[in-house]
Amino acid sequence: MAKRPASSLEAGEVLSQSDQASSKRPRQDGSELTEDDQPRTIQQSSFESMPGLTDFIPWKSSEISSQLPPLPQVKDPELEKRAFTHPGVPRNGEESYERLEWLGDAYIELAATGLIFKTFAKTSAGRCSQLRELLVRNTTLASYFRQYNMASKAILPPEFHGDRGLGRGRSSDKDLCKTQADMFEAYFGAVVASDPQHGKANALAWIRTLWGQTIKEKIVEYEKQHGASAGAAAAASASASAAAPATPNLKPKDKLRAAIGAKGILLSYLDMPGNKKDKNHGLPLYTIGVYLDGWGETKKLLGTGTALQKKEAGHKAAAQALENKKLMKVYEAKKKAFQEAMAATQENDGSAE
Repeated sequence: MAKRPASSLEAGEVLSQSDQASSKRPRQDGSELTEDDQPRTIQQSSFESMPGLTDFIPWKSSEISSQLPPLPQVKDPELEKRAFTHPGVPRNGEESYERLEWLGDAYIELAATGLIFKTFAKTSAGRCSQLRELLVRNTTLASYFRQYNMASKAILPPEFHGDRGLGRGRSSDKDLCKTQADMFEAYFGAVVASDPQHGKANALAWIRTLWGQTIKEKIVEYEKQHGASAGAAAAASASASAAAPATPNLKPKDKLRAAIGAKGILLSYLDMPGNKKDKNHGLPLYTIGVYLDGWGETKKLLGTGTALQKKEAGHKAAAQALENKKLMKVYEAKKKAFQEAMAATQENDGSAE
């Protein structure tokens, strides 16, 4: 982040009478703005404490409501109006949403990070970044904006009216989708700034519920992987491969190796061609194939898996291979015969000595 010169007036400071007089700006008609016309200063107490990890309660899929949560109140009507005022609208000394959007963006980014960190405790940093992107991207925030019919409050320049489409929501595009996301962040910032005592907690509880609905499928998937009981995991392992030793804590790749792997047997996880994207969030998907070299096979495709992360896609490919009971029995039998032959050879060598 580029450094900026320090302001001579920090948030929450009060102008002296002489400063107030010199800071008054004329109206467009030439008359002087009165004291009541001056933009209100957001009090410094609104910014004194950003959320800590204790402020974030991890999601549980069973607790996620399907109902749209109530819209938290902005206690200062002027701040609420400012949150919906586009910078391109001509105004008489009024501020646009830009500063509130800047504040809301910081809180939202931190909230997404904290909630994902607490909920997905065994997930890699790269995967956590992908999950966070699902929550903070413009298309997601703009969809919340529309669900609450915030468009009815938006004050937009003429070029946004008519049949103008939403657009792609990219930060480089000044389209309607990007603007709606900015206004949503500004409203979030206004909730925080207008109520120093409860604003932060109210805003965090609100966004947590909204995000929980958006990310519920990922939470359920994570709970299935990491929240199963030891007995259930052991049963799943046994059903995957009767010939493999009990390995309730092994992941699919390890289970596949335990079931049919041996010295000289190669299991390869390779990228497969494709240009798929997640249908809900538009992020790129990876497809991985697991191939067998050995037991009379050369580059035999055993299974495929598709996911947002290559490692996860590889585990899905191994899981698909394990589900092919007929094929697994063939290689398990070959492995068993190989192990028996090796044991017999070692026994004969021992007898010869």
